Amino acid sequence: MEDGRWKMEAKALATLHNSELFEGVDEPLLQALISECEPVSWKKGETLDPDLARKHLYIILDGRLKMTQIDPNTGRSVTLFLLNSGDIYDIFTLLDDHEHITFPIALDHIDALRIPLPRAREWLCEHQEFNKQFLPYLGKMLRHLEAFSESMVFDDTMTRLAKLILRHTDPNKRDHHGHFPVRLIHNLSHESLAEMIGSVRAVVSTQIHKLKEEEIVLSKRGHLAIKNLEALLKKSDITEQCIYEKHEKKRQK
Repeated sequence: MEDGRWKMEAKALATLHNSELFEGVDEPLLQALISECEPVSWKKGETLDPDLARKHLYIILDGRLKMTQIDPNTGRSVTLFLLNSGDIYDIFTLLDDHEHITFPIALDHIDALRIPLPRAREWLCEHQEFNKQFLPYLGKMLRHLEAFSESMVFDDTMTRLAKLILRHTDPNKRDHHGHFPVRLIHNLSHESLAEMIGSVRAVVSTQIHKLKEEEIVLSKRGHLAIKNLEALLKKSDITEQCIYEKHEKKRQK
């Protein structure tokens, strides 16, 4: 049992060191936080009870958690966030202690840590190191929502899809074929991609087919990559300079 706990803590420490939210926090402080957490896991495809976030804050170590909103009248759904390693669930309840009506779905097997919500708030108040990282993380979430809302109003489906793909692509990394691998969303179904841009599966399937025909992307089952970055940038109305600057800032942190 102790050996299992030690392995979990070592894994958690390595994950948090490399995460956007916890990087730069002293190791002893991270170890102290991890020691107060309890490991939990969720199966792939499991829909979590939204009430979980009323009692605990969860730190994701492995896997992806899709944060979905569903219209009870039409059944249509939209994915506002796709959380992965190093992200926390649920940031909204952490801030205001109010119910956050959402449908979290595990896209993979997920390993996570949980800590009682009141204690998580105490950590934020007691340790400035966490606040220093937390505020930019919160700002990133807010900017994502702003960009999503803006794109829903002003962009057509192709533009929204192109922006989504580019958001998960590092323009400085190529595979051995010279393509740009897409991370995090590379093996999602067309239905899941549609939920992330406020569309429907049939429309996204058509747009992906067009991008393949124009040899802009390579899309096979479980694999998505960009063949022609410049062409996809034109589809998105994003300048090449913007996307390179974004990833350059990430590397400098």
